[in-house]
Amino acid sequence: MSAIESKGFFIKPPDYIKAITTGEDFFIQFQKLAPEVDALITKIIHRFLEQYDLLFYKNTVIAITRELINNGIKANLKRLYFEIKGFNINDRSGYREGMENFKEYVFQNEENDVTRTIEGSKYVVRVNFSRKNDNLHITVINNNPIIDPELNKIKARINKAYTYTDMSEAFMDVLDDSEGAGLGLIMTLMLLKNSGLPRESFSISKTEKLTSITLTLPSNLSTPEMQSRITEEILNEINEIPAIPDNIREIRLLCRDPKSEIRDISSAISRDPGLAASIIRLSNSAAYVTSGRINTIDEAVRIIGLKGINTLLIATGVIKVVESKYKKYEAIWKDSYKRAFYSQIIAHIKPSTAKISDQAYLAALLADIGKIVLLSINPDLSSKIREISGFKGMTDSNLIEEISLGISHSSLAGLICKRWNFNESLTSAVELHHAPHRSPAPLRDLIFTVYLADAFVEIENNKYRFEIINDDVLSHFKLEKPADFTAFHNKLKDSYSGRDKTIS
Repeated sequence: MSAIESKGFFIKPPDYIKAITTGEDFFIQFQKLAPEVDALITKIIHRFLEQYDLLFYKNTVIAITRELINNGIKANLKRLYFEIKGFNINDRSGYREGMENFKEYVFQNEENDVTRTIEGSKYVVRVNFSRKNDNLHITVINNNPIIDPELNKIKARINKAYTYTDMSEAFMDVLDDSEGAGLGLIMTLMLLKNSGLPRESFSISKTEKLTSITLTLPSNLSTPEMQSRITEEILNEINEIPAIPDNIREIRLLCRDPKSEIRDISSAISRDPGLAASIIRLSNSAAYVTSGRINTIDEAVRIIGLKGINTLLIATGVIKVVESKYKKYEAIWKDSYKRAFYSQIIAHIKPSTAKISDQAYLAALLADIGKIVLLSINPDLSSKIREISGFKGMTDSNLIEEISLGISHSSLAGLICKRWNFNESLTSAVELHHAPHRSPAPLRDLIFTVYLADAFVEIENNKYRFEIINDDVLSHFKLEKPADFTAFHNKLKDSYSGRDKTIS
């Protein structure tokens, strides 16, 4: 068997990233869910979903897969326990007798012969990843067949789960101390239901030697019904977003005109006191990197330069437009300002990429505009997000709003950038800031920069982990070692915390 063997697991084929890219089936196999195995599976799921622009399913899929893996490992421990203790698992009385003390013996007693001997035994768990017929499949397999009473109980719970309206109802009805696939399985299925996935997305089967549970996801969410809803709701909303104000567009033209002089640009900005004040505040804020405090527009133009002023004009115009039409989502803007600041610093890691710092700033600032629009289209989503966040593993607030409308917030942000006629590089950086693997070569530096800045912010929000960051991005910035990554992140945080946070 051709595979990589390391630390109690192996992957086949060894290059799983290539397998994902080419659409080839692959699997990871192990006996225990050790921390390094858990981290690797999380990374694989992230990359697998990233390939198909389905990252908004990430936390749901990770939570479900982890639950299924734990159930598979528990089933293997149960078989080993029955063998060691001499109980017949296929005999009803023997099964009852064995189950009386199974959980206490195996899970409440750290030193027991079952957990000690599972490694090296014949029992394994395999997680298989595949794509067939426009669907993605994640199948958790353990190499012992589930017995009929267990299978019947699980099938009953599958049917029951789609009738529950909340977790309290499930808890009162299903809590079962004798079996492993109890409340956890119900939570798994309710996650599927609340994610808008049909009952058929979860299936269980067995052969003489194997038990398989498969999670099925559509690789393309744009069904005719979904596309119709996107067309009617999203595109109409985008068309109603105001254009960037005329005076800002005119000043940007001045900035791009080689014949313009600094005093002409300063004068044009100063004619709009609100715009002038916004630019000064933004240039002095934590969201923008400058060498010193700026007090006047003349100083701003002189210190920041025409390119920087052009960047701040766009930023100011976007903020003005978005906040005039939509509710001011403080948390989203706070993250956006921080991401923009981080992007400017990251762009200067390599001398060759310093020239993209202003573009990176803008792309990072605009990256979450799609979230604001999504939340504004359906304000009831906020309460739904709070409800579903009670499920274990559910910390990603993007999940509900994106599944409900069938479009990722980054894709929506890209459409908004096109509405504002922003250039292709800026639009692509916004649209692909969660998908660095899709970066066109000329935009690689820019998209990698925004992606990394976003990862740092999401780590601070407890929504991301070093283990799932794109390997190519880490290599690009020479941050492959966790210690180097953390040290650089700490420098960014220190720099940001030392800035003036005043932003209107």
